[in-house]
Parts: sequence; C-alpha cells; structure tokens
Amino acid sequence: MLGFACGIRRLEAEGKCEVLMGVLMKVLISGIVGVMTVGLLGCGCLFSSPLNSANPYPNLYKAQDLQYRGKYRAAIAEYERAAEKFPRFPVDTKIIHVEFLTFLKYHIAFCYAKLAEVEGDVSFYIEAETVVRESYEGAIDPVDLADALYLWGYILFKQARYEEARAKFEEALIGVIPQNKYGADFIGEVLFGLGKAHLELGNEPTAQQTFVELEARIQTLLRTDNSFYATQVLFGLGKTYMELGDEPTARRVFAQFFEIIKIELQESFIGYDAEIFYEDTLYELGKVYLKLGDKVAARQAFVQLEARVEVNLQEGHSSAEDNLYELGKAYLELGDEFAARRVFAQLRVHFPKSSYKAEVKRLLEKQ
Repeated sequence: MLGFACGIRRLEAEGKCEVLMGVLMKVLISGIVGVMTVGLLGCGCLFSSPLNSANPYPNLYKAQDLQYRGKYRAAIAEYERAAEKFPRFPVDTKIIHVEFLTFLKYHIAFCYAKLAEVEGDVSFYIEAETVVRESYEGAIDPVDLADALYLWGYILFKQARYEEARAKFEEALIGVIPQNKYGADFIGEVLFGLGKAHLELGNEPTAQQTFVELEARIQTLLRTDNSFYATQVLFGLGKTYMELGDEPTARRVFAQFFEIIKIELQESFIGYDAEIFYEDTLYELGKVYLKLGDKVAARQAFVQLEARVEVNLQEGHSSAEDNLYELGKAYLELGDEFAARRVFAQLRVHFPKSSYKAEVKRLLEKQ
C-alpha cells in the first residue's frame, strides 16, 4: 500500500505528497491470494499437472522473494514465467485458473508501480495501470476486487489523475468492501486515499470529513487488535494534517501513534515488516517534532529508536548500521553532541568498515 523495498518503506513520487500504500503489506500477508492460493501453492509443490509438466510454483516463490527484497524488474519476469507455465485447463475454472492469473497480474501491476517510484520513470505507471485493470476484470472474490481497486486508485493518484482515483477509492469503499470480510482492516487505507484525492481536487471540507471518519475507523481497528494497520494510517494522517497546517490535530494524531507503537514494540514478536516500519517512522516522527520545535517529544522518539537499534545489534541485523548513522545525525540536530558521539561510537565498533566513516568524521569535526 505503506518502505515500499518491502520492509515498509516510504512511498513518494517526484517529491509530491505521500499516499500511504498499506497494500505493500497486504502483498505478502493477505493479498489477492487468500486461502485459495495457499492451497494452490501447497498443491503445486507436491503435484505436477498432467496437462502441462512445467511447474509454475518455483517461479512464483522466487518472484515473491524478489518482490519482498525490492527487486521489482526481476520479480515481474518471474511472475510472467509463472503465468506462462501455469497449466491451461480444457475449461477454465474460476477458482484455479482465472483467480490465480488474477493474482499474478495484481503482483505484476504492483511491481510496475514500485518501479515507477524507485526509478523515477512514470511510464511504468502506464504499464501498471494496464495490468491492474486486467487483474480487476478477472477478479471474482470481493477481497481481490478491493485490493485491485485500491492499487488502481493509487496508480491513478500517482499520475495526478485525481478524479479517476477518487472514483476508484469510492467504488472500493461503497461497492466492494461491504462484501469483504477483511474490510475492517482495509477500509482505513481506502479512506485515506480517498481523503488525499479530495484534497488534490480542492475539496478540503469533504477531505476533512473523510479524515474524521477515518479516525473513527482507526479506533475500531485498535479495538479489534489490528494495531499495525492502524499505525500505518495514523502516521500518514498526521503528516497530512501537517500539510494542512493543522498542527494541534497533527500533534494529537502523532501522540496517539507514538503511544501505540511503544506498546507494540514491547511485544516479543511483532513481525519483520512491522519492525522496519516502526523503526523508520520513529526516526521520521522525531524529525517531525524537531520541525515543530518540540525537542522533548523528538528526544522521546529517538530514545525509543535507539532501544530498537540495540535489539537489532544483538540480533545481527544489518539495518542497524543505517539506523545508527541516521540516529547520530538526529542527535546532532537535537543539539545533543554527547548522545551523537555515543551512537557514532557504536557504529565504529559494530561496523568498522562502514561507508559512513568519513561522513561521521566530518560531522563531528564541525561541532
């Protein structure tokens, strides 16, 4: 949907406003496959088709891994190979043939959209739109229809086709999600996209009304223990209120976001994607508070991030290198040279060959 390489990475196009693409998470944990595809994948490992000896599942597994690691061109090639190998039955069956190819097209469209963002080539959005339309037209289950519509709306939004994007988000919200048993998880992302589209169309009162409804939906997500979905939308919503110049509301939303992730990070297992998202947004949140001139709140976010980095160092995660460097810079911006030197010292100890060595030296010599 919300680090798009997956981990959750920020999704921005040409420096313009961000739309939280929570569908990024849905790709691997719910996505277009649902229970049906899990069964298909299992069957594909054990049995080959009597109608076509080529097995598409190794290509599918490889494509999923490549997509997860942000290798979108290679992922597209593997998805296309899987589609070519998929057995053609004498009579197409909705459950096996049509729906599975719909799933593959959805992922291909997603990868094209990511390529547009990563490589800065908007022509990939055209490819993405073509394929997501095919995915939507082949979709049968409401879950699949909702996913395809959201991705289609997102692609249109990124092309500044805001009226068309609004229509897709509304179609998902009104016509599809009510039939979708996962709608409670998904509706926040759709409402956020719809509100952003209204903003771009100059319909600020309607956008504000949509965001009010979105906040109410977030409370429902929290009550149903869907904190991760809620935090993704909350962070994007806070940034949107900042863009609107509504600092009090932005602060309220960010404070709620921070309290949720502090609780989440105390859990013994929160999932790799959630860990990366929380770490990235803790850093961003601290920077936001610095812009607001709230050094106390900024420090709280950076201290929480530092605790996460300690965990990553103990577990040997390579992401700790980048986090230590960014955290040191953040402490310098905060005016805390002692904390910055402490963090940079950890960087030198744990990553003696770090590419950041020269830059760290330069930063400290400026103090």
